[in-house]
Amino acid sequence: MLGQLSGALAHELNQPLAAISNNAQAASRLLSRHPADLEEVNAILRDILSDDLRAAHVIHRLSALLRRGETHLQPINASDLLNEVLELAHVELITRRVTVRMSIAPGLPLIFGDRVQLQQVLLNLILNACEAMSVTPLPDRRLVLTATTIPSRFVDVSVRDHGTGIPPTLIDRLFEPFVTTKTEGLGLGLSISRTIVAAHGGRLWAENNPDGGATLHCVLATAP
Repeated sequence: MLGQLSGALAHELNQPLAAISNNAQAASRLLSRHPADLEEVNAILRDILSDDLRAAHVIHRLSALLRRGETHLQPINASDLLNEVLELAHVELITRRVTVRMSIAPGLPLIFGDRVQLQQVLLNLILNACEAMSVTPLPDRRLVLTATTIPSRFVDVSVRDHGTGIPPTLIDRLFEPFVTTKTEGLGLGLSISRTIVAAHGGRLWAENNPDGGATLHCVLATAP
C-alpha cells in the first residue's frame, strides 16, 4: 500500500511541477526579449501560482485520505469543473496545439464528489488524450468534452480525442496498475482515476471511436 501511495503521489505531483518548470522557462525567455512582453509574463505567473496551488491541494488531499480516509464531498457544477480543468491544462493544450470543444447538456444536474479528486481524474484523461494526438495532423488535433445526463441520477462526462486509438490488446487491461501505452509512463494514472471514480460510486471506461481516436467515459452520481 505504501508503494502504491508513493507512486500515486509522484504521478499526481508530476503534472503541476512539470507545468511550473515549463512556465518558468517560458517566462525567462520572454523577459530576455526587448521589449519584454509583460502581459504574457503576467499570464504565465498566474499559471505558475495556479499550478503551485494545485500541487498543494494534491498534497493536502492525499494527506487527508491517509490520515482519516475522508473526502470532501460537495455538489459540483460539471461545466465549472471542466472549465477549471481546462485552465489547469492550458499550457499543455497550447504546446500540443490542441483545440477544444465543450458540449454541456442543458439543465444538467450537479455532480456530487470531491472537487480536487475529480479535477485530477479529468486532467489525467485530458492530458492522455493530448498525448494520444501527438502524431495526429495539426488540423485534426481536436478534443471534445461532453457532459450529459443518463438515467438513474448519473452524469456522463466524456473525453474524446482524434488520436491513434487504444491497441485492441490493451483496451481490456487499460485500467490495471502499471499497464500503459506510453514509453515513459508509470501506468498508474488510469488505475488511480478508476479507483477515485469507483469511490464516488461511478464508473470509468474507454472505447475506440468508429472514426478514429478514443473516448473515455466518466460516469458520476448527481448530488442528492
